[in-house]
Amino acid sequence: MFGFLKSPLVRISFGLVMLTVSLLLLSNIFGLFPNTRQAELQSRKAISESLAVQFAVAPDKKKLNEIYETLRSIVERNDNVLSAGLRRDKGGLLVQFGDHDRRWIPRADDRSTATHVQVPLLDGDIRWGTVELVFSPLSESGFVLSWRNSLMTVILLVAVAGFLGYWLFLKRTMRELDPNAVIPDRVRKALDTLAEGLLIVDDRGVIVFSNHSFARKTGLVPGKLVGKASDSLPWELDAADSACHELPWYCLLQGGELPSNRMVKLQSGPKTAFTFAVNASPITTDKEKVRGALVTFDDVTEIEKKNDELQRTLDKLEQTQREITRQNQELLVLATRDPLTGVLNRRSLFQGFDVLFNEAREELRPLACIMVDIDHFKSVNDRFGHAVGDKVIKLLAKILTDFSRPNDLVGRFGGEEFCVALPGADKPVAAEIAERMRRAVQEGHGAKFTDAMRITSSFGVSDLTTGASDVAQLVDQADKALYVAKETGRNRVIQWSDDLATEEIAEETNNSPPPSPPEQAEPAQAPTAPEAEVIPFPGTEDENEIQQPNYSPETILLFDRIDQAIRRSGRYKTQLAVMVMEVDALQRVNETYGFAAGEKFSKSLIARLKGTLRGTDTVSLTDETELLFSISHLGGKQIVILLTDLKNTEIVTAILQRLFSSIRQSIEVEGTEFFVDADVGVSLHPLDGVNADTLLSHASSAMREAKRAGGRNCFQFYSEDINIRSKRRIQLEADLHRALERDELVVYFQPKVDLRSGAILGMEALLRWQHPQLGLLMPNEFIPLAEQSRMIDHVGQWVLRHVCRQILAWQQAGLGRYTVAINISPVEFRKNHLAEDIIATVEAVGVAPECLEIEITETVVMQNMETAVGTLTQLSEAGFPISVDDFGTGYSSLSYLKKFPLNKVKIDRSFISDSMHGTNDAALVNAVIAMAHSLGLVVVAEGVETEEQLRFLQDLQCDEIQGYLVSKPLPIDELNELLMQSTGIKRRILDSGGDRPRYGTGQSAAGILGILNAFPGDRTGGNQAVSGKN
Repeated sequence: MFGFLKSPLVRISFGLVMLTVSLLLLSNIFGLFPNTRQAELQSRKAISESLAVQFAVAPDKKKLNEIYETLRSIVERNDNVLSAGLRRDKGGLLVQFGDHDRRWIPRADDRSTATHVQVPLLDGDIRWGTVELVFSPLSESGFVLSWRNSLMTVILLVAVAGFLGYWLFLKRTMRELDPNAVIPDRVRKALDTLAEGLLIVDDRGVIVFSNHSFARKTGLVPGKLVGKASDSLPWELDAADSACHELPWYCLLQGGELPSNRMVKLQSGPKTAFTFAVNASPITTDKEKVRGALVTFDDVTEIEKKNDELQRTLDKLEQTQREITRQNQELLVLATRDPLTGVLNRRSLFQGFDVLFNEAREELRPLACIMVDIDHFKSVNDRFGHAVGDKVIKLLAKILTDFSRPNDLVGRFGGEEFCVALPGADKPVAAEIAERMRRAVQEGHGAKFTDAMRITSSFGVSDLTTGASDVAQLVDQADKALYVAKETGRNRVIQWSDDLATEEIAEETNNSPPPSPPEQAEPAQAPTAPEAEVIPFPGTEDENEIQQPNYSPETILLFDRIDQAIRRSGRYKTQLAVMVMEVDALQRVNETYGFAAGEKFSKSLIARLKGTLRGTDTVSLTDETELLFSISHLGGKQIVILLTDLKNTEIVTAILQRLFSSIRQSIEVEGTEFFVDADVGVSLHPLDGVNADTLLSHASSAMREAKRAGGRNCFQFYSEDINIRSKRRIQLEADLHRALERDELVVYFQPKVDLRSGAILGMEALLRWQHPQLGLLMPNEFIPLAEQSRMIDHVGQWVLRHVCRQILAWQQAGLGRYTVAINISPVEFRKNHLAEDIIATVEAVGVAPECLEIEITETVVMQNMETAVGTLTQLSEAGFPISVDDFGTGYSSLSYLKKFPLNKVKIDRSFISDSMHGTNDAALVNAVIAMAHSLGLVVVAEGVETEEQLRFLQDLQCDEIQGYLVSKPLPIDELNELLMQSTGIKRRILDSGGDRPRYGTGQSAAGILGILNAFPGDRTGGNQAVSGKN
């Protein structure tokens, strides 16, 4: 018995009982417990005071009988009233009932008690009598020591019953929490022998078992851990891990999966912490409900310390490498750049020029050279000093750089002379660029010195068509043309030609005229032809010149182009992409057939890549008409592609796909076919770097990540955000190829309703993609992919056949003869045989052409007017209704309404929503409807969502509406139910109409056109249409 009383369960139960009793007593003290004694006293007081009011006036003998009857009635009807009487002041009883004289016990102080109540009667200020009542003793309900209806009875009952209830509840709870009940003793002993820490937690994360190994790490015994919440221990999560911000096993308890490679730290003391690798497995019931988790903790503290030491060493190495890279960059700048102007020095200029010259000769592409000299530069130095002369040289260098193209080379030839190499340009193009440069110099473009000094320059231009056999001869021809420009008036552009060469030969055969006196000499003499012949080439400069790092000419050229592109991107707010492509086949060819064959292979590969980039349909990717790029082979198996002047980096992914497609075909070398696989890393400016070295380094890092990913033709963006979007795009594109096979595409239908009858006349087919992982995708998420991957034809054909079959199914089921509209993509519309394909498909299914409406957008129409007219005319003559979707969002809405065989005009939803908030849009909608009706066209309003918009369109006599007010786009099953129960829609339309005054329907055609002409084309169409794919 004594042991039972010492049990923790008994002590806890007793404590809970005492707590409950204390709460009951406090309730009684604060008046929260019911008190019938007080209520009974208030009742007695009320009875006494009511009698006093009745007997307020001194009675005469006639009223004594009435008073007697009142007192008798009070005593007989109230069990608590024993007697009552009316007594004169300091006199005898006038009236009494219930043996009042015997029961009344007078008090010396004239005060009432709980059983004897007296109320004085006053006549004015004079007391004339007293009403006396004798009550039975108060009930004992408020007395603590009473038995029935007492607080003590409640307390005793709660104490006994509560103790038993608490004890049973706690006993059952402890049995559930007892680890011995969960884990048998032999299993527990086996778990205690493990070197790994182990916890078993329930579905709320509470610890129900801990082995000795884990307990030792915490400094507690296993018994102390049982019952604790597992997240109450001093855990530390990795702040860099954003995947899950809670303890790993909680993901399992919530029905998820355990994150891989999760590490947690446990603070065991002020200076002691353990690092654990966590693994966990769920504990489930027979119904697969998670009941808890078994968690193991592998102590990797020492390993982590060594890893930290290695990481610190690696950080130092990387810091050293960055410093070496920085110094190499400085050396590269010092060795390749002119220190005054920042353009290429003569050595680097000729090295890059050699590369461009060889590429132009091999690819049969034009190449031009411009030589530039400042006019009268010596007089500038003499008059204003060498400091101003340096500013003039820097100004000319800046102008040449600003007005050159992304892939041009600008170098300082010596003194005040500069040279510009222009790949892909012939003499007329180079002369035009030189003329722009000359005007900029003459106008002082960017000059900051005084207006008293006007600078001009002369230009000489040459290209490969003049028969130059090497760079030296090409530069010499441009230099001679420059000399002619200076001799014939200066401040002009002269192109080298055979006539100039003939004239120069004639001058050289004649006797040279005597030299002019010094005072009549030109301030700045142009170099003569013989001087041009002794121009020092790379390798012949002064020995004091800084030794150039071991960079190949291709590398120097690449760095210069990236630097130019970076400057241009800052100037024109564009972006650029650096792609590092590693082709393993290059190394295999070198190892198998030698470097000569490898060089031939690399040139063939680069030529194919250039052809792909030059042939890229940039209109479908970007607003630019030409893709600006350069390709460099850095030796080994790496090729660098530079894309410049990009307005949108999203097109890089599409370009990559086209590059991969171009290298799928084999390349033949020495009679052997080689198949090319490439891994590409991409970095973007300014997102991933602000200089050439950083961009190349980041692109190389991304390329290595792509190689680690495995597979063929992989790519990786250095930027994680763009990388995620690009991979999603590629995954969607791959899934889209299988979507047709797996029947994942779904056509939804949105009804169109006649505003006069309220009947459903037809629908618009809208494509959706029920992706197995991503759910229902809208068309703007996958139609652009279909267009760029050339799958749009297959998708469009599938939609066309599906819609035709559905139209036929409705007719066969007797639901009606509905017209369904499908949208045609701009890419589809470029097909030569689009009309024939649509007609053939409709005839094969057996549907009347009148049941299929062809919707086009203004963008489709305006891209190719002649093709559009022919295609639409052919479809219209075959019986297909033609409608213009999103009317008013383009710039030429009025120009084609009379040229095309149209039947309907659909007003864009933006006009409908805005018409409720502005008179301009309301007037425009009114004008469009009136104009369309004057041309015999049916008007459909899109995006109708409110009753107000419905009434507005009814007032304007619009023909049909489409929008959420009628119905959202529905799958076929829900649409069939709507068609069978369409009376609700009809009633809503008809009830909304009425004999209200019509809004502005009497405008003349001239007035309508005036309204339309007053609205500029500031609305641009942005929807991407495809057959039923909006």
